[in-house]
Amino acid sequence: MPKIVRNSKFQELKGLDRIQFAVHEMKCLWRELNKDDIGIDGEIEILQPKPDGKGAIPTNKIIKVQAKSGKSYVKYDTADGFQVPVDKDDLEYWAKSNYPIIFIIYHPDDDQLYWKDIKGYVKNVPDVFRPPIKFVFDKKADLFPPQNPSHIYEVAQVSIPRVRTDQQEKLFSNLFLVQRVPKTIWAAPALTNLDHASIQAILRSRKVFVPPFAVERGNIYTLSKLENLDCVLREFCNTTKISSEPESNWRINKDYRRSYVSMLNRLLRAYAYHCNLRYTKEFRRFYFPKNENSLEPVKIKWTSQRTKFKDERTVAEYYHYGVDYFWRHLAAGLNFRLFGPSWFLEINPKYFFTTDGETAWDSEKVGPYTTSKKSSERNPHVLNHVLFWAQYLSQGKHNIQIRLDGEVVLKIEKMPFAGLANFAITDDPAIYKEPPEIRQMDFLSQFFSEDEFESEMNEDDHIED
Repeated sequence: MPKIVRNSKFQELKGLDRIQFAVHEMKCLWRELNKDDIGIDGEIEILQPKPDGKGAIPTNKIIKVQAKSGKSYVKYDTADGFQVPVDKDDLEYWAKSNYPIIFIIYHPDDDQLYWKDIKGYVKNVPDVFRPPIKFVFDKKADLFPPQNPSHIYEVAQVSIPRVRTDQQEKLFSNLFLVQRVPKTIWAAPALTNLDHASIQAILRSRKVFVPPFAVERGNIYTLSKLENLDCVLREFCNTTKISSEPESNWRINKDYRRSYVSMLNRLLRAYAYHCNLRYTKEFRRFYFPKNENSLEPVKIKWTSQRTKFKDERTVAEYYHYGVDYFWRHLAAGLNFRLFGPSWFLEINPKYFFTTDGETAWDSEKVGPYTTSKKSSERNPHVLNHVLFWAQYLSQGKHNIQIRLDGEVVLKIEKMPFAGLANFAITDDPAIYKEPPEIRQMDFLSQFFSEDEFESEMNEDDHIED
């Protein structure tokens, strides 16, 4: 009678083939053991990708594999999970081994591999040796290979590489491209003995809107149209000699550019008050105020423009620790920056502490509380702060729009400027999976040299009252 190769053998081979393919997809090595099999079917040699992306480096770490394949091993199968019975002798043998072992089951109906770290399972499951002995698999959490490669590294006791060269990462900045800026600066000779402070004081006493302006070289310069009869600055200048010049003339001159940025920042400050924000001149930051006559925290709902995830953020909250009473406000530094031919809004997330919602709290006490809060924040938290501020400033629109003289003069994107890196931080949520974009991470270098970049970033923006 001829020998027969049973169907179960083909099922077993199919399972081992699937394991081999999955391990190679992990960029690791698979070795099937063909002799003296006493409960181990193969082994995985853990590799780490080379920093230059050209190949992989052995770690000298091996994970042994016990594999099962076929419907006969799958019990109590549901849409969410199933069980696999095991012998007590086998489980004791695996648990006492001096090397790591994982249990992989091939589920033919799902056409999927599932896995468990045997020693971890024995450690974490109470009464694991009480009959009937079984492994309980979760069809989402226990897929093999695991979605998070660090789990395999943990089993092998190998430090997961901090940087991967086999993936790209999308790098987000805290810069938001300004799509539109005021293109015209209006000018007229100032009347005698008038300066910026005196004009500002007069107009504020009348409680009227003061458009951004500067008094320099005997002239009043402003972003508001001096030709408009309702412009409040007309009474302080010689209206018979009104002139205008393009914004491009101001950006090439460093002194003029500083004045232009100052006017942009004042325009932004007026818009921030319209958005119910406050500004502290001493600490140069915008912040969310508390509710009047209430100690209840202030919360704002928002939707991340990157992930579309909806959340609620506390922007002002009252605290009482021992003898310390204070409000902690979500705050940000907002400034305009010129990089090459383009203007950007820079958003720097911060905190602001007050005693009553307005008066700054003792600076010596603020330090420890700020350090404690920021020590728990990582890159994703800071990115969400930046995105939240942009979302709030947009006031529900597709971009941030700031008006002057009845028209939109400033329009700013609410997604930060981003680029691609040819590497990725392991387990970072910004692993790149989208189609390539036109803008790359070297967008700054195409505009100007490293020295120019350093000079631009250190330049004082002169946000004045």
